[in-house]
Amino acid sequence: MNRIASIALPLALFLGLAASTVIVAGRAMPFRQAATLGQEPVDLPDIRLTDQHRREAALVSELAGEDLLVVTFNYTSCQSICGVGNAIMQELDRTVVPRVRRPVRLVSITIDPTVDTPDILAAAAREWAPSARWLWATGRPGDIDKVLRQAKAKTADIELHELVFIVGDGKRKDFHRMPVNDATVPGILAALDGYGS
Repeated sequence: MNRIASIALPLALFLGLAASTVIVAGRAMPFRQAATLGQEPVDLPDIRLTDQHRREAALVSELAGEDLLVVTFNYTSCQSICGVGNAIMQELDRTVVPRVRRPVRLVSITIDPTVDTPDILAAAAREWAPSARWLWATGRPGDIDKVLRQAKAKTADIELHELVFIVGDGKRKDFHRMPVNDATVPGILAALDGYGS
């Protein structure tokens, strides 16, 4: 199954949900208000990651730093939900993040670090044409397990892993897991806007 076919139906469902969110909401919901609707705080660990350019950096202190952060999880041989997550990150990268008042770092962390080397990540990333702000990252298996546990991401069955987004503010060290219904471009934009300047 090619990449387009493997994501077409899930992507159509997510885009339909995103459109209905915009129509119903009419405007972005402030982050603090959205948090009361189920966003879970995440104690994001400051693990060291290596990106698709072979650069190393710590997730919280260096990649987030003083900026806003969006994290999701994928793996390069995925034939299920990863395409939807990548499409959301691509839309954030191309059209949404440039309009946000503060700098935003996008990070896609592999859940299969023993296979997804920086070179393999680089080849997969090229299909999505990420800007310099969107990194595809791997790390030591124990560190990846730690961030997955902290994010409460279910990955025991790698093919059926959840679509998880973590949104936060590096300056405040304040990170939240997006509820599944808000894990859309409008929902993530609302969370980013809620952090203010």
